[in-house]
Amino acid sequence: MKKKIFSLLLCLAMVLSIVGVIAPQSVEAASVKLNKKKVTVYAGNTYKLKLKKASSEITWTSSKTSVATVKNGKITAKKAGKATITATYKGKTYKCKVTVKEFESSFDAVANMKIGWNLGNYFDATGRWMKGQGINTFLTGWGNPVVDESLFKKLKNLGFGAVRVPVTWMYHFDENGNINSEWMAKVKETVDWVLANDMYCIINIHHDTGAKEDDKDKWLFASTDNYDKNHELYAKLWTQIANEFKDYPQTLLFESFNEMLDEKNDWNEATEDARKAINKYNQCFVDTVRATGGKNATRNLICNSYAATTSESALKYFEVPSDKVTDHIIGQVHFYQPYEFITDSGITWTTPIKTYNSYVEKTVDDKINYVGKTFGTMGTGKKGIPVIIGEFATDNKNNTSDRIKWYTRVIKDAKKYGIVCFIWDNGDSNTMGHISRTGNNDAFLDIIKACVDAAK
Repeated sequence: MKKKIFSLLLCLAMVLSIVGVIAPQSVEAASVKLNKKKVTVYAGNTYKLKLKKASSEITWTSSKTSVATVKNGKITAKKAGKATITATYKGKTYKCKVTVKEFESSFDAVANMKIGWNLGNYFDATGRWMKGQGINTFLTGWGNPVVDESLFKKLKNLGFGAVRVPVTWMYHFDENGNINSEWMAKVKETVDWVLANDMYCIINIHHDTGAKEDDKDKWLFASTDNYDKNHELYAKLWTQIANEFKDYPQTLLFESFNEMLDEKNDWNEATEDARKAINKYNQCFVDTVRATGGKNATRNLICNSYAATTSESALKYFEVPSDKVTDHIIGQVHFYQPYEFITDSGITWTTPIKTYNSYVEKTVDDKINYVGKTFGTMGTGKKGIPVIIGEFATDNKNNTSDRIKWYTRVIKDAKKYGIVCFIWDNGDSNTMGHISRTGNNDAFLDIIKACVDAAK
């Protein structure tokens, strides 16, 4: 009897010992899993996979290292395509399907910019007196110093996520439309500095458009006659620009043109002919860039309204260009409203306002709401297209606290619609300059800080 009891106890002990070994392993095996079974990553970006509940060494492999590699769970997207990432743990495999896309969507790009700054009155400076002069004459022609990479390091440290680099190409291409190689190289150098400091960069065709002035040449106007005359030259310029940057990453964006007006210099109301011309030029821009291939096939492109204005006649008839890819077009307007608060230029048709008040606030609210709602219904998608305010600023009237109220109101109103704002900076602290382009003698860091904080 004692022998049988002893045998039973021995068997029970063995069973318990086996359960003690197996049970924890079974529990662990049941709870171990990848945090994702399917992810989309854009080329050049990374994503961290985690094998939850794993307590020892994991072996990671990729089915196609030309598309995506993996090390310690960190996926690095190489080029467009698909791959399967496998985590092997204690003899069992866990898989995640990875889709690598060349470019993020236009919505993601705008959201990731956060807040932007303009390198104004620099590459965009123009005037007949500068024709035939050296590059530095143009860069310094409107009162600014030649910049280097330190400026962009500072912008990044201040919290900016994007830099718009306006470029006037007039005087920098020959009679056949061939762009001067030195000018292109200087633009490229600046783009490289922006991207090297982990910010988005936008380049455009700038003061080739705009109001007719006695001392400046303009050749792009919003009329169908002008389009018929100049669209081939316009396309040739964009072909050269696009080819120069065709291998650049998704953080470089192209903008069709700046503030294109009709021949009457109307800044507010777009005629039917002007609206047709704007839509034609935007479509020409998209078709031309896409045709250059490479990363330009899916690069995010920015298209402006007539005069970049927020008026109903400009926005109501703005057409989103047809595109070979979806969700890679961004709209743009500029915001200098209400004008009597923005400037103190001595204009005769309005009385300047220095103090931020209920009228100023209501104007800002109404205009931004109209922009957000209008672009939200454009295109074929349910979400419309994303939009940026490519320029906004106020003149310095020794009213810094009131300026801050205006800037932050614009940014906060815009955020409701996913709109990102770019501060216009002309380098002149007496008007719309905010920071020093060389050194640290910054005039309005309080405005910059308030803008960056409002955009968070």
